[in-house]
Amino acid sequence: MRTRFIYICSPCRGDMEKNITKAQSYCREAVELFPDVVPIAPHVYCTQFMDDTNPKERALGMELGISLLSMCSEIWVYGIDNPSEGMKAEIEYAKDHGILVRDAVEVYQHTGEELPDAELGDALIVLPSHVGSLNGIAAMESTTVRISGEAVMELANELRKHRGHDITLEADQGATQ
Repeated sequence: MRTRFIYICSPCRGDMEKNITKAQSYCREAVELFPDVVPIAPHVYCTQFMDDTNPKERALGMELGISLLSMCSEIWVYGIDNPSEGMKAEIEYAKDHGILVRDAVEVYQHTGEELPDAELGDALIVLPSHVGSLNGIAAMESTTVRISGEAVMELANELRKHRGHDITLEADQGATQ
C-alpha cells in the first residue's frame, strides 16, 4: 500500500506545457521507483480546471497546492538551486510546518537507500497520575511511555492526513512502558 504522500515541487510558469509535462514525468518516475509513494503535483492537477495565467485563479491554485502540501510528509524540489516564486512559497511553507524539504536530485541518488540521517531517537512521555492520599498528602505516581521515533513520524503523517481526528497508537506499533 502506498502511504507516503510526497509533494512534487517544480516550476509551472514560463513554458507551462513543457513544465506540466515534466511534472507528469516526475510523478510517474516517483511511482515507478518508490513503491510507497503517492506523488502530489498540484500544477498537473489544478491546471486542468484553472487558468494559471489569470491572477485570481493562480492565487487560488497556489492556495490549493499549499493545502495539499500540508498533508504531505516530504516535498521533493526539482530545481532547488533556482526555484520559481511559487516554488519558494511552497518550500518556505514546508520549512515553517516541519515538512522535510529534499532536493529531488539527492532523492534519486539514494534510491532504495535509507536516508543518512534516518536514525531517530525515541520519544519518552511521562504520564502523571494521582493514586490516592496518605495521611492527607496526595500520592502521585507516573508512568513513562517510550514511543519509537519511527512511530512518532508515522503518527505525524497520519495526523497530517486526518486533520482534526484523534489517532491511536497500539503498543505493538512501537509504544512500550
